[in-house]
Amino acid sequence: MTVAVVIYAMALIPNFSAFKTLFQNGEGMSEGSEYVANTYSLADLTRFIGSKPEHVSVVSLSIDQPDSSLYYQENNLRTMGSLGNLILLYSYANGVESSQLDPNEELSIEEISKYRLPLISQNAHNGAIERLITKESPRFTLEDAVHAMVEFNDLVLADFLWAKLGASVLRISLNELKDTLGLSFTELPLPNAAMYMAIAEPALYLPEFSPKTDSLRIDSDQRAVFHAKTLEDFYEKTADPEQFNALRASFKKNRINQNFMQERDALALFPQTTASEIAKIMSYLLLDDRLNVAVQTHILDALGWPNGSTTITRSFESYFAQYDSRMGLLSGVDFGISIYTGERRIQVILFDELPVAFWHHMSANHMQEDFQQRLIWDPALYHITKLAL
Repeated sequence: MTVAVVIYAMALIPNFSAFKTLFQNGEGMSEGSEYVANTYSLADLTRFIGSKPEHVSVVSLSIDQPDSSLYYQENNLRTMGSLGNLILLYSYANGVESSQLDPNEELSIEEISKYRLPLISQNAHNGAIERLITKESPRFTLEDAVHAMVEFNDLVLADFLWAKLGASVLRISLNELKDTLGLSFTELPLPNAAMYMAIAEPALYLPEFSPKTDSLRIDSDQRAVFHAKTLEDFYEKTADPEQFNALRASFKKNRINQNFMQERDALALFPQTTASEIAKIMSYLLLDDRLNVAVQTHILDALGWPNGSTTITRSFESYFAQYDSRMGLLSGVDFGISIYTGERRIQVILFDELPVAFWHHMSANHMQEDFQQRLIWDPALYHITKLAL
């Protein structure tokens, strides 16, 4: 088991010394191994979900049959991660429709990779670049980059879009959503690079690096100070090429200088939300008549990347999704129409602060994505899940 996890870790973090990784993560490699041994099917996974409310939140909202909706720990605070891209997409679509942004603007690799940190989202970013730039089509647009951001869960492209939109515009967008939907817990998305810079040097931001303490989840004042400091340093370091290049060199040598368990624990410092509030945002962005149709169309186009694949066309009339996978976190928000029943569901599933070995197991097998998709169209899995919750 440990050997398999090490091999997967090396694929996840290329060029990162296998020996160093194993040495630093001996404890983490076995953390949660007892769950791995008992979770090789989606039915097994439902039992894990039902027995671990501290790690999982589920919303499976039936648009057509509300009484069949599923809710589980839906109001627990969880790491938002790339599900915050919904807020970026909302801001982007509004910017396009107000002519503040040109979706056909041509971009360069240098522009979109400006905030890239070595060994962070490297495989996802490489995949996005391969999609954006080919021999047949060496040029790409802002719209292309936005679509690749969602499809590949590219943290680098998300940071590029975040910077292009700007903190003030994103705050306005979030406040609009809060006022319209009555959101209470969803925080402003922050650049991924900013967060990883912070957890690489925690002493600069926190007196003691112990992010699992409950206060960091619930103390809004403490979180606000931490996030403000994180963003301030992000602006300062990225504005100074010499300083940012030195930071990149440090990441290339030591990545975030934390072991896997510490990296997982640091999720408590990231912007947070609840499954319930992300479900409200997704419902509003895709289905609410109050939102401009053209804005909805831009968002649907970006989230519709799975459509056309054999797996999706076999089971869905249409399907829209944003997934995230990073150490200790597996999450997704989706909207699908079952090809068998025509039922429409919006779902949010958040696996947060998972044991390291179990996270590797789920991530390597794409279990969360498979579970989330099948929960829409597979009545057997739906009933097993309902019983487990």
